[in-house]
Amino acid sequence: MSNEATINARMPDALKRGGGRVLDENGMSPTQIIRRLYGYMEREGRIPECLEDDAADERSVFDRRRELARSVAGTITLPDGLDARKLRAERLDRKYGDLL
Repeated sequence: MSNEATINARMPDALKRGGGRVLDENGMSPTQIIRRLYGYMEREGRIPECLEDDAADERSVFDRRRELARSVAGTITLPDGLDARKLRAERLDRKYGDLL
């Protein structure tokens, strides 16, 4: 009898593809990331902060990120010739290209 268990999870196909792409880019498998998550929870006795339900904090993660971005806006000098719109378009294409 095996001493291992299996986890089955349902999720939207696009989410699975997108997450799988990130795992591939980082040389990890779904099994490895799940084991790391469970190892963290076992060691720390809690869910990682980035995954906690923020019901107590009415601001969404998006709102908090936007607030942080606004707080540092103008504090960084960008290189001459940097095309931020092009960089953003490339990032979105990498992230959602197969969905378009």
